[in-house]
Amino acid sequence: MVIEYKKTDAPAEKFSLRKSAVFNVPNRITLSRLMLAIVFFVLLSHRHFNVALIIFVVAAVTDWLDGYLARKWDLSTDLGRIVDPFVDKVIICGAFIIFLNIAKDVIVPWMVIVIVAREFFVSSIRGFSESKGVKFASNMWGKTKMVIQSGTVCAMILYYAYFENVVWAEYMVCVFLWITVIVTIGSGITYVLSAKKTLLAA
Repeated sequence: MVIEYKKTDAPAEKFSLRKSAVFNVPNRITLSRLMLAIVFFVLLSHRHFNVALIIFVVAAVTDWLDGYLARKWDLSTDLGRIVDPFVDKVIICGAFIIFLNIAKDVIVPWMVIVIVAREFFVSSIRGFSESKGVKFASNMWGKTKMVIQSGTVCAMILYYAYFENVVWAEYMVCVFLWITVIVTIGSGITYVLSAKKTLLAA
């Protein structure tokens, strides 16, 4: 009797399994950012600004890291494409909602409503597009919006940690807020235009 041994490429097989796994490294990093968001909300609500800022910066780094690893290792998944922007929206919207209570002197409710409404609206477009089999990835304007929103959150935390009631610092925070609102609206418009064909075909 002749026994045939099938030759396999173990490293390649291992990498294939790794690539097909839903909970791969980038997705795990994304989900860990959701846990960081909860810790951040608790700290910010109790005005532990210094630690809250550190947690927020770490979360921002993981936002860059999961995307970088997904591209480098070719580990992009449908789950990651949906969950990553969802977690970003949770941490940003949550931060501005909490600031409604903390920063009554510099932020007005309609600004937060605009920011949150935009995120819900774009998420609805993303969900609709994905249901039609059309991939809805973040574009340059969406990424720019995220950077500006994150910068504004950091500026507000720093203001209340070290510069509260300093006139020039309050003025800068107000400028950051207005820029955030304008860019948030603008990026939302670009997503509507990019999904126009899918929306009109419904």
